[in-house]
Amino acid sequence: MDEEKTLHTSAGDEEMEIDLLELAQDFGRMLRQFWWLFGLIVLVVAGALGIYTYGSYTPLYQCHATFTVATDTSDNGLYEYYYSQNTADQMSKTFPYILSSSYFNSVLLETLGKEQLNGTITAETVSDSNMVTMTVTSPSPDDAQTILETAIEIYPETARFVLGTVQFHMINSPERPEAPYNEPLLWRTLALGLAIGAVAGVAVLGVMAFFRRTAKTPEAMRAITNVPCLAVIPKVKFKARKNKTAKRISVLEKRSAYGYRESIRLLQIRLERALREKGGKMILITGTAPGEGKSTVAINLAEMLAMQHKDVLLIDADLRKQEDAKVLGCGDGLGLQDVFEKQGAQRIRKLEKENLWFIGSTRPVKQPAKVLAHPGFDAFMQAAKRNREYIIVDSPPCGTFQDAAILQEYADAVVYVVKQDEVPMQQIQEGLTLFRRDKGRYIGYVFNAYTQGLGDYGYGRYGYGYGYGYGYGYGSAHSRSGRSGQAEP
Repeated sequence: MDEEKTLHTSAGDEEMEIDLLELAQDFGRMLRQFWWLFGLIVLVVAGALGIYTYGSYTPLYQCHATFTVATDTSDNGLYEYYYSQNTADQMSKTFPYILSSSYFNSVLLETLGKEQLNGTITAETVSDSNMVTMTVTSPSPDDAQTILETAIEIYPETARFVLGTVQFHMINSPERPEAPYNEPLLWRTLALGLAIGAVAGVAVLGVMAFFRRTAKTPEAMRAITNVPCLAVIPKVKFKARKNKTAKRISVLEKRSAYGYRESIRLLQIRLERALREKGGKMILITGTAPGEGKSTVAINLAEMLAMQHKDVLLIDADLRKQEDAKVLGCGDGLGLQDVFEKQGAQRIRKLEKENLWFIGSTRPVKQPAKVLAHPGFDAFMQAAKRNREYIIVDSPPCGTFQDAAILQEYADAVVYVVKQDEVPMQQIQEGLTLFRRDKGRYIGYVFNAYTQGLGDYGYGRYGYGYGYGYGYGYGSAHSRSGRSGQAEP
């Protein structure tokens, strides 16, 4: 049986299909991503309810009196109790009616000497009996007692035409209430606020999940691009350890997840095949927005090629925020902005552990366009192609800056990194528009940080932790001295 339950709704000739399983998974992702928003909604609603409850609170006092009713139904003037079912039922219906009548209220106000009654009167009769409990509720404890005593006093006279001559036999006489009956309970208010806040939080995240249109699966990308998926890279996380030193994912580490290393290896094989067909060397790695892991993909692809004894040059071209040097743990050095300097900037570092050449600095460049438009930039890129087997260029996100549009002119292959459920599909489409004009260079995309869903098969789930995304994180294993290595003229 198909596990995916689908709800169909139609409006005219249009049909909207809602995958309930996918919606539930989206809600789970939203909850994990925006747990702070859910908590904030709960706290705000609970706080607002508490403020409203205590801010609008008006203390009310209740005064009670319980008595039995006797009536003079004999010729000798003796009072008898209502014992029959019919008379008891009649009294239970007429007693509250008389209390709410305009005649009773006018007599009550006249006796009290008031123009308006500061309270309400209610009465309850015990079933199958002549016992009555009369209650007055008022903001004033003195008024509650006074109104109740006056009502008991005038009731026999006002009810004489309905019930006949009646007499009350008091069981519990009216007493002045000492405390309000409606004091709010803190724990009850808090519990109610938290419950309402949780419902509101679920509703908000549910709406966000329903209208969130992101790339959730590799198959979803087929709707906006006709180029192949070069690799599905699983999400990876590190096990919690006592040593809190930040780490990064590296194919050089034996402890790296097997699925991750194999995904990078598959990407390497496909890119090498594509470059052989084109006779090219330079690969441009880009994405839509920061945080999609393009830098991590670029670095690990370069390391994977270097492991195969390839002569690889990695260039950090994200000049506004150069982070690859920190990720590699090699510190500041020759950056792309320095290659045109006159004083010894022609010497490029070789990182011994990664066995690759690297151009990258830790100094941000405020105006990268001047570097990319330098008269000597074209000659430098052409010389790099002649001297290296492969060149990996870590480009800025194309959805944010136009640097990728300049760099793609030198690339032989453009690889677009898409992180699962990270960027709206509309932004991805806008970013891809830049490369659709040159289909020869744009050869495919990488679906990054993929987490296996309930209906997915074949990719596995590996989680993901420190250092993933926009080139952040660097481990102690990569920060030892002597990382700068050799230099090449």
